[in-house]
Amino acid sequence: MSGFVAFVLAALLLVPALLVAIPVHEMGHAAAAYFQGDRSVRYFGYFKPDPRRFLDPLGVIAVFIALVGWGRRVPVQPNRINTMRQKLLHELGGPAANLLVAIALGTLWRAFTAMGMDSTFTLSAGVIGALLYAIVFLNLSIFAFQLLPIPGLDGWQIVETLFRSRNPRFFMDVSVRRREVWLGLIVIVFLFQIFQGANLLALVMSPLFTPASLISLGICEGYGIPGLAGLHPCLLSGR
Repeated sequence: MSGFVAFVLAALLLVPALLVAIPVHEMGHAAAAYFQGDRSVRYFGYFKPDPRRFLDPLGVIAVFIALVGWGRRVPVQPNRINTMRQKLLHELGGPAANLLVAIALGTLWRAFTAMGMDSTFTLSAGVIGALLYAIVFLNLSIFAFQLLPIPGLDGWQIVETLFRSRNPRFFMDVSVRRREVWLGLIVIVFLFQIFQGANLLALVMSPLFTPASLISLGICEGYGIPGLAGLHPCLLSGR
């Protein structure tokens, strides 16, 4: 019975976590655009705390399957965000927002832990700590995942901003074949798990996730839904 309770709680705690982490990410992009002169993001309501505006169905599903996720990109005015510096700051706004929220809530989680309130997936006061941890973890996960140089993610947008002028045809071809690229990457991750017994996604996220987690939580640990999904993107582990 306790295993079933842990499964249910671990899954349910991801709901408030994604309702925080995904909107925070997209609102970070909106804030970066706004402070660089694009007032349209405020006019169209991208600072309102309405998760429905930001949630993408596939991005939500990815949270429960792979413990990473994404939302609907906030549209900006190209005539306002057009220089390389502006584009880079705009792309970094989302991950930066996730990291700041993770540090703030991670500090609160550390205070709870110091008072003896350990995080547990049980029907006890420890579930409050588990909720905080889930929110912090997903913010850190989205922070690290979004900075990967994969088409459609912020990391790729940064690479494209820096190098598109040197080889525009290459970036155009990648954009056209984005679905095929994602399908190929999913197959590679799946085969790597089978033949190497390790999560390739966790390995490539760990250089970003590990230091961010140590700063936010003082430890680097993963998150898992027992019997369903798990992600441990840590180069170091343990308290």
